[in-house]
Amino acid sequence: MKIIKDIKLNIDEEEVLRYQGYSKKKVKTPNQNILQIIEEEINRGYSLFEPQGIYSLIKIVSFASKGINLENGLTFKFPKSVINQLKGANHLIIGVVTIGDFLEKKISELFSQGEYSRALALDAVGTVAVEDFSREVRKLARQEAKEQDFKTSRHFSPGYSDWEVSQQEIIFKSIPADNIGVKLTKGYMMVPQKSLSWTIGVGKEIITSSEEDNNCGNCQFKYCNYKF
Repeated sequence: MKIIKDIKLNIDEEEVLRYQGYSKKKVKTPNQNILQIIEEEINRGYSLFEPQGIYSLIKIVSFASKGINLENGLTFKFPKSVINQLKGANHLIIGVVTIGDFLEKKISELFSQGEYSRALALDAVGTVAVEDFSREVRKLARQEAKEQDFKTSRHFSPGYSDWEVSQQEIIFKSIPADNIGVKLTKGYMMVPQKSLSWTIGVGKEIITSSEEDNNCGNCQFKYCNYKF
């Protein structure tokens, strides 16, 4: 098990704009006032991030028709599409990351003050930040596997690729995410909200994948407002 904290985040303004509904493929373009607010909220965001991540390598005991049995006695119930992409894996990297709750508290404060444009911009900044941090933590985990001559699959998160969000419970039973201040609600939502969880297959025979394979072009959700 490893806990990661010392990673510098880099917020991409284009990504923040995308999460606010702007993109190069859409006619709608932000005015100068919106651009200024986004720039200011990005700068504000850097003072509010408290990035922390935790991940662990867990051995796979066996594959079943509807899941994967782990050495800790737990079973992930994956859809067939995910199980097919994990064939050849003998371990799973299980991880949780967060940027903390300071940014969320500021967003609530801005909403209560009627600063809706700033609140929405800062919310988009937080989303970009946690995704950037998650990507960097996954890179570290993949590098560790590579140094042991293992290949890694793409990453999978509960709630995506037809993987039920209830499987968050297995992730939180497998690693002590409370060590980085992340808890799971009865509805399987993470607190703080700007948190992400995922699993990555590890093995010598697995179909290898890079972070680039997890972009919008490979997403199965056809009607996402945030696609490029």
